[in-house]
Amino acid sequence: MYLYWRIQQDLNCLGEVIHFHDPAFINALQKWVRKNFYSLARVEGFYPDKFKMINGISQINRN
Repeated sequence: MYLYWRIQQDLNCLGEVIHFHDPAFINALQKWVRKNFYSLARVEGFYPDKFKMINGISQINRN
């Protein structure tokens, strides 16, 4: 899944968007992103202490 995430990030930098159509793949990618949320946030320059997960959805902690 890292490879697909990395390709998506590179395309974002170019202003392109990739759309996945396979429901099983989309589900697997979403699970992978939730599992690796804090690592991905750090790679993108965010700090995990600013976020909290509620029912698998990230929320910005504005305190």
